Amino acid sequence: MKKEEEIIVYQNPDPLLVSRQGIFPGVSLLPNNDLLIIFSIGQAFDSSDQRAFVTKSRDNGRTWSKPKELHNHIYDNHEETDTLKPLLLQNGEMIATGYAFVRPDVLTPIVDPVSFDVLPLKNKISFSKDSGESWSVPNIFNVLDKPLEISGPCIQLATGRILAACPPFHLGETGHSGWIIYSDDNGKSWNKLSEFFNSPNGEIAAWECRLCEIDNNGVAVIFWTYDNVKKINLNNHIVFSHDGGKSFGKAIDTGVKAQASNLLWLEKNIILTIHSHRESPSGLIIRKINIENDKFEILSELDLFKNDNMESDSTNISKQFGSLKFGQPSLIKLQNNEIFATCWCYENTQHIIKSFIVNL
Repeated sequence: MKKEEEIIVYQNPDPLLVSRQGIFPGVSLLPNNDLLIIFSIGQAFDSSDQRAFVTKSRDNGRTWSKPKELHNHIYDNHEETDTLKPLLLQNGEMIATGYAFVRPDVLTPIVDPVSFDVLPLKNKISFSKDSGESWSVPNIFNVLDKPLEISGPCIQLATGRILAACPPFHLGETGHSGWIIYSDDNGKSWNKLSEFFNSPNGEIAAWECRLCEIDNNGVAVIFWTYDNVKKINLNNHIVFSHDGGKSFGKAIDTGVKAQASNLLWLEKNIILTIHSHRESPSGLIIRKINIENDKFEILSELDLFKNDNMESDSTNISKQFGSLKFGQPSLIKLQNNEIFATCWCYENTQHIIKSFIVNL
């Protein structure tokens, strides 16, 4: 693997006049080989004015259109901050799924720094019938009355079923688990399918879950594990299903000490992973992995960047969330044996959306 290019998808065009911070990108490859990214822009990392924006590339990720709002709906009496990720469906339409925090005012943080209470979270979905040129105002959807951290994109299996991996989101010491939810009608209705991860006392959270389809109706889920009692980050874990996500084997410790991650199926028994290492040595790393017989064997690695100034304060989860400097990476396969990787990061005092072109 070789890093060929670094490309800025979005950075504030007028930093001396106004604050516009870009975070949380999700990418999809369209049928005509255009790329589409949905990400959030707000005046600060946790600001109440964050909204989802859409940008496109028509040259394999080298240049990007001016971002436009996914929707311009005005909420009554409060703001709702959008975080959505796109998925191209088999019928040619698109959905964008995620969540929105309800903001009572401009100065209430998402996570209370003392109590660790979290603002109300609504799960949302938006639809597009024109390759992401226009989107519906995001609708609320409910799964067993739980606020779900759907921070990554859904996938659609060869069967047509849509899956998302997500934990019920809270910051308590116990009661954590990882869920698979599904839709069989292109996102109109949702329900719980299974649980892919549980710890003995529910003290281990499965955050920033990402999934992909693998061989023979298989599904792999990779996730950031955090011990809410000991208040420490654990290694990334991965789980495998061989029945379309209905059941999963035991969680496997990858040996990779990272947080937000993602994965991409390449070929039989081979996946690519991308990991945000936010504890020293910090950086963003792609790995080629052999998963034959449900194992996690690292075959090769590529550093996209290494920078110890990008570390997070991991004293507790509130400080960790409040000191993030990069994350939510993703991978997508382009033409000509190229891989497009993207993430958000803090660079030159700005939160920007950055991408990398990797040659396999």
